[in-house]
Amino acid sequence: MSVSLMLHHRSRNEVREVPIATEHGFPDGWLPVCQRLGLYLVPMFSGGALTTVPANLLPTITDELTLMRSALNNDRDRAWIVEQIDAILAAFRETSPDEWEYSIG
Repeated sequence: MSVSLMLHHRSRNEVREVPIATEHGFPDGWLPVCQRLGLYLVPMFSGGALTTVPANLLPTITDELTLMRSALNNDRDRAWIVEQIDAILAAFRETSPDEWEYSIG
């Protein structure tokens, strides 16, 4: 099963999807980096623990993604992860938790 960020607008019938990784891309690409950096929330993206993302976790998720992006900045083999991190961070910047619900899984 692939991993995606789903965004649901609370009042409009609008849904957005940001692909994160394939079924194998997350455990093979993302998780080793998460473990190396000691991240807590990003590893939960594939386990279903964040099917509803509380707004109070968004700053921590953003911090972890930013740290991960910095660690991978010069890693050509994992440039695809940096692209997905950029897409996730852009989605968070372009939306507000007051108007949008987020789920990751």
